[in-house]
Amino acid sequence: MPVLYRASFGYLLRHPWQLGLALLGICIGVAVMVAVDLANDSSRKAFLLSMNTVNGAATHQIIGGPQGVDENLYTRLRVEEGLRDIAPVVDGYIEHDGVVLRLLGVDLFAERQLRSYSLPANAPTDDPKPNIDQSAATVDNIVRRILTEPGALLMTGQTASSFGLQVNDELQIIASGKPHRAVLVGMLSSKQQKLNNLVVADIAVAQRWLDAAGFLSRIDVRIAADDVTRAAARIRTVLPPGAQLLDAADRTRSISEMSNAFMTNLTAMSLLALLVGIFLIYNSVGFAVLQRRGLIGVLRALGLTRKETFRLILTEGIALGLVGAILGVVLGIWLGEHLLALVSRSINDLYFRVTVTDVAISPWSIAKGLAAGLGATIVAAAVPAIEAASYHPQLAITRSVLEHRTGRLLPMIAIAGIVAVALAVILLKVSGSSLVAGLTSLFLLLLGFAVCIPVFVKALSGWLAPFAGLAGGLPARLAISGVGASISRTGVAIVALAVAVSATVGVTVMVDSFRGAVSDWLSNSLQSDIYLRVPYGSIEPALIDELVRVPGVAEYSARRLAWIESQSGRTRIIVTKMAPGSYAGVNMLDADPERAWQQFDQEDAVLISEPFAYRNNLRSGDTLNLATRAGETAFRVAATYQSYDAGSGAVLMNRDTYVKHWQDAAIDSLGLYLAPGADVDTVMGELQRTSEGRQAIFIRSNRELLDISLQIFDRTFIITDVLYWLAVGVAIIGILGAMLALQLERARELAVLRAIGMTPAQLGGMVTLQTGFIGLLSGLAAIPLGLLMAWVLIDVINRRSFGWRMDIDVSPDVLVTALTLSIGAALIAGLYPAFRAANAQPALAMREE
Repeated sequence: MPVLYRASFGYLLRHPWQLGLALLGICIGVAVMVAVDLANDSSRKAFLLSMNTVNGAATHQIIGGPQGVDENLYTRLRVEEGLRDIAPVVDGYIEHDGVVLRLLGVDLFAERQLRSYSLPANAPTDDPKPNIDQSAATVDNIVRRILTEPGALLMTGQTASSFGLQVNDELQIIASGKPHRAVLVGMLSSKQQKLNNLVVADIAVAQRWLDAAGFLSRIDVRIAADDVTRAAARIRTVLPPGAQLLDAADRTRSISEMSNAFMTNLTAMSLLALLVGIFLIYNSVGFAVLQRRGLIGVLRALGLTRKETFRLILTEGIALGLVGAILGVVLGIWLGEHLLALVSRSINDLYFRVTVTDVAISPWSIAKGLAAGLGATIVAAAVPAIEAASYHPQLAITRSVLEHRTGRLLPMIAIAGIVAVALAVILLKVSGSSLVAGLTSLFLLLLGFAVCIPVFVKALSGWLAPFAGLAGGLPARLAISGVGASISRTGVAIVALAVAVSATVGVTVMVDSFRGAVSDWLSNSLQSDIYLRVPYGSIEPALIDELVRVPGVAEYSARRLAWIESQSGRTRIIVTKMAPGSYAGVNMLDADPERAWQQFDQEDAVLISEPFAYRNNLRSGDTLNLATRAGETAFRVAATYQSYDAGSGAVLMNRDTYVKHWQDAAIDSLGLYLAPGADVDTVMGELQRTSEGRQAIFIRSNRELLDISLQIFDRTFIITDVLYWLAVGVAIIGILGAMLALQLERARELAVLRAIGMTPAQLGGMVTLQTGFIGLLSGLAAIPLGLLMAWVLIDVINRRSFGWRMDIDVSPDVLVTALTLSIGAALIAGLYPAFRAANAQPALAMREE
């Protein structure tokens, strides 16, 4: 290694604290980014892998309406049309021991061309590998039992072990709220671990458990790649109205894409930590350059060229970035395992069921983390490297030259910040509904505002210094004026802390505003006194008749959730039978309520949620086309209503309209309105006794359901809390590194102050006051920046991500907390530098060789 590089890296090793803080800042920034990317990617991959495995070799799927496909269609296609590469499927969810399992009902004789894992090992199949563990029973016996024994099922060994089950063990499952006896007759191959929490049964068993007699969830079809157009056209010509042939991969992707906006927002939050990390890297490399400006001046005088100086400093920064990025990837993998549980739980709460236990370490995620860490370091180190290369040898030792140059550059940097803010505003105006453009604008606003902060700091510290002198004497004046006088050192640290604290302000205001809006919406929407629901099933009609006649029940509303699919995607239908009190729970946004309800009840019109209207560019008076049992049918949109449901929105439809077009009379949930004077707890007890032994029904009071809904909301934002606190942690590290380097560089100046009579307590107090003032300035800058971020998050990011609109609710507590956090973080970071400055030996600090 050339002597210059040995000296450069030797300097870093002789300052282990500064080196460690620089590496830690890079490491945390990269780790958060990698962790979020791995958690998102693992959840998405787990869902896609399980769906693709369940689909098997099927390239297309024949679907019907919410009830599914008439099983006679399968017979017709196989017998009359001669299609052989097709298989019927009944797909749904059951529970065992409190765990939700996916149930796949199949016809073993039709499966051989599509799903080898659901077949016994010696069944005719293209896959020669064994698929059943035969330690407890012969394959022939397994096949016989699946076909003839009620409740026979298969599952993977890992799933069975989690329940403590072995072959031939009986178990009780809950399907559509009713208990059923089941028996484990065999296990799927241990090679099919991606099928955890999946059970396979005969199609007749699945139909009985899921109350789907006469219907199939879908018919899987395999079409050769060279015959897709002709074969698909042939199948579509024989399908009855209401049945559709859809691409299997497209169906899977359309479900997966429901969570894209949620994952994109998490990624944006992770990049915030990396953004704060960039300021920290700049701090670290910049201070390393400042501390060696005398040495660099001597080297320049001895013949070191500008290019060699630039290359030396940049190489040093790249080495730091590489090591920090590698450590960040390792930490990110560990952190990703912990974030995975939070991400997957939120996806299960809001979008679709996903079973994922292990982080899938993607080379692409690791490569992105390394590239981001290294790229951020190069960008951050380039400025100090250029600065070092620009030193004139005779002026390099003079500190005032750098501060004078920095002072001249501040107005130009501020102008660049104003330009960045202007570009962000223009991008917001012209980008329509693009989420990526919205996030880009947010980061431009952050950067533009951030680089204007040093001008604010220099002006304010100069203005406040005389007042500080009057209040606290010379030490106070030196402390306050020193912040502005050393702006090249303090400015970046203040910016890093301000950006991190602004994130807490922006996200907290957004979450509080959102929570308030959701709470008000739920309080208005939940008009019933008691709610009843069967998870993953419908309530028996006979039981409904008894439940609504329980003493104390005056009125009831009924609801069913259904998905309507077509080539253009999936549409969620909320089917409702309105009670007199239900109408008040719907807040219409763009139509006269009286006229809209008349159309809804009497004219087959529908209401659409605000997110659905935003995503599909619809409004009151427009027409919405839906695939019904009779084919595609146009429905008039009577109004748009307010909704904060997750996903892409929904269509609210009158029950009579729905039954007329889909012939589906099922009811998933009930809302009961009690008579005046009726006791909620008494009625709930009677409802429980009425349903006991017939269906397992969730019974919740209005207050309980509201509390559960808000708990799910709060659970969703735990991830956001974790991410922005990590960003604050990075900023605190930056303040600590800045203050350590600042005191190290000012050692001679502080020694002079000690020599002329300043006591250690005064010196320590001066440093502490200075760090507290840095925190105060950071907090003052963070509040307007945080409020600006909150506005963008609420009116732009949330709107473009989910289609919601809400008012901004700013609590004074949030602003006070932000200021307290900023000052507290700076004071904590300044404790050690203050102690070190107070205990320094003046004679040693003033000595020169």
